Amino acid sequence: MAQPRLPSTSTNSRCARLLVLAHHAPFTIGGTRRCYVHPDDPSKCIKVLRPDRTAVQRKRAAKGWRRLKPLASFDDQVKERRAYERLISHREDFVFRHVPKYFGTVDTDMGIGIVTQLIRDFDGKFPATLEEALLLPVTSELTSAVDQFKRWLRDSLLLTRDLLPHNIIVVRQSEGVSRLMIVDGLGSSEFVPLSHWNRFAARKKVGRKIAKFEAWTGLR
Repeated sequence: MAQPRLPSTSTNSRCARLLVLAHHAPFTIGGTRRCYVHPDDPSKCIKVLRPDRTAVQRKRAAKGWRRLKPLASFDDQVKERRAYERLISHREDFVFRHVPKYFGTVDTDMGIGIVTQLIRDFDGKFPATLEEALLLPVTSELTSAVDQFKRWLRDSLLLTRDLLPHNIIVVRQSEGVSRLMIVDGLGSSEFVPLSHWNRFAARKKVGRKIAKFEAWTGLR
């Protein structure tokens, strides 16, 4: 069966308008990327690589056996697009409960941008990261959201690099109700991606990721 094609907003179109992000401030900057509110649609986010964290630069800085990895494995844009391609082959209503929806790519003055749903709290504010939330006393609302998130991970067998607290946001859906969303770190870090081909291997890997997540956060 043919794989679903990734939607794209502008790639492969010579007359597509180049989105200019240089005049806008990113609403957040991660370890490898900058995130902008889409200039034409405030309900969407555009992720672009930081100029100092390109795949070429990251491969040059790699040490040991990691230098043998292909260039694409150092490009978070490539890894995230491939991860979304696998995700959209599943039930979207289930998968996108804890991952922002994907709308393809767009050409920008900062390179190819990945377009996703821009998640906000019910009051319009940007959600706190789980790392930030853990600086406050842990509430039953948060533990409930974490339990729901871990059940979803086991059911979906979503492959991530690591479930780092700063890559997860705590979305306040209403008073007293929150949901965890993964906003970075999608895809596999395996040199040989056995977990993509074998469900048993995928379950074992997800179990290990959850165990690390529990150790980092103290939320079991």
